Amino acid sequence: MKRILLITALIFIFSISTFAQSDDTKRSVGLTAAIQDQQLDFLIPIWVSDRAVLAPNIGVVSAQDVGTDLSLGLVLKSYLRETVDAVPYLVFRGGAIFGIPSEGDTITDFVLGVGFGGEYFFEPKFSVGIEIQGNASISDEGSFRFGNPGNTNFNTATVLTASIYF
Repeated sequence: MKRILLITALIFIFSISTFAQSDDTKRSVGLTAAIQDQQLDFLIPIWVSDRAVLAPNIGVVSAQDVGTDLSLGLVLKSYLRETVDAVPYLVFRGGAIFGIPSEGDTITDFVLGVGFGGEYFFEPKFSVGIEIQGNASISDEGSFRFGNPGNTNFNTATVLTASIYF
């Protein structure tokens, strides 16, 4: 069983590296996994120019008999130079977190943020990144998500990302 897994992993790695070495560096759309604290969000980065990405994002946390938190947002990433191996960028984000309890009304909190980060392209279509953020959250009157119902909070955060572009 271990040999089969090892052979499968080697074939997978070889096929990715063969595919990634294509001369075609044109990127149009991709998939990004973003890890922040215990939250995992997925983004769909869409290249709108050589130095800008617009990325809708989604995150879901669900607990049986409690409810679901659904995060929806939009991220604008502006690279400070043409994409080479390592590229710094600025990011602007906005979104909403919908608390959908098993019983009762939906609670909606809004989040706006700015950030600065860097993305390292191992290959033209695969990258990892790190980002620092400043975020403002505007809480619903009935929300205890940020510990300040009906008010505005500010926090800093760090995000790690991994992306593949097509």
